[in-house]
Amino acid sequence: MRPEPQDGIGLPSGYAIRGHRPDDDLALLGIENRAAELFRDHGYPDVADEPFGSVDDLRAMMAGHRVWVATTQEGVAAGFAVAAPLDAFFHLRELSVDPAHGRRGLGAALVRTVIRAGRAAGLAGVSLTTFRSVPFNAPFYAGLGFAELPQSEVPDMLAEMFEREVPKGVDASERVLMVRRY
Repeated sequence: MRPEPQDGIGLPSGYAIRGHRPDDDLALLGIENRAAELFRDHGYPDVADEPFGSVDDLRAMMAGHRVWVATTQEGVAAGFAVAAPLDAFFHLRELSVDPAHGRRGLGAALVRTVIRAGRAAGLAGVSLTTFRSVPFNAPFYAGLGFAELPQSEVPDMLAEMFEREVPKGVDASERVLMVRRY
């Protein structure tokens, strides 16, 4: 499998980003569930209490999407991003970084990889849904050039995705639909 281009994405030293392989899935499940624990300290314990239950659940979420895996020099998975075209955008469905590798720029490098792929596909930009006030959610994405998409401009397909991605037990007003246009 050809590695992703690493230049211009701000990848931290000692890491690489490559395409997903099926044998990554158990490690990605662990990353996702450890990352979900961070929501407990930010007022969303239900997110931490409702992680993916199995590799099959994770695979169902990733089905039909491109998946990028960030790895250490030793080849150990440290984070991942999941995205697919949706309307005029490349929709970032999931971004998770193992907390043991957090706060180093790995998440930002994964997002920039998704942005690059969306641009190469000729799409209008990247879309995502996220928590409005969690520091590693909307404020993080705003720092990467994402902005809230006004309700009057939300295409039907993105509105439907927004509704599907609101976690169980969370009020939709606590979430935001953001885009980064090219």
